[in-house]
Amino acid sequence: MEKAIRKGLIYGCLFGIAIAILFIKHYEINTTFQGNEIIYLNKFDYLILILKRGIVGSFFGAFLAFIIFKLNDSLILSKKMKFAAIIFGICVVGPVIQYLVSLRLNELSLFN
Repeated sequence: MEKAIRKGLIYGCLFGIAIAILFIKHYEINTTFQGNEIIYLNKFDYLILILKRGIVGSFFGAFLAFIIFKLNDSLILSKKMKFAAIIFGICVVGPVIQYLVSLRLNELSLFN
């Protein structure tokens, strides 16, 4: 069981970081009456954003691996089915949850 959870952590972290690199912008565009202004994030701030998504992905992957491992006791799943379920959860469900959480955090930061 530990091996499955460890694999879920590693795969979740790698997929979370990969998805974060693909979808997180490293700049902001501010529109003023004079035109558009591009503001680039610091490298450290961008790295922290990517690592946060990787950590969330790793916890999600570990949770998925734990559920699939427990589900295997009641159902007989092949290794391919387990791997496909983990990949689907990390690549599809994980980014959706991360996006919804980031929207909620942005809403909270607007009102403080």
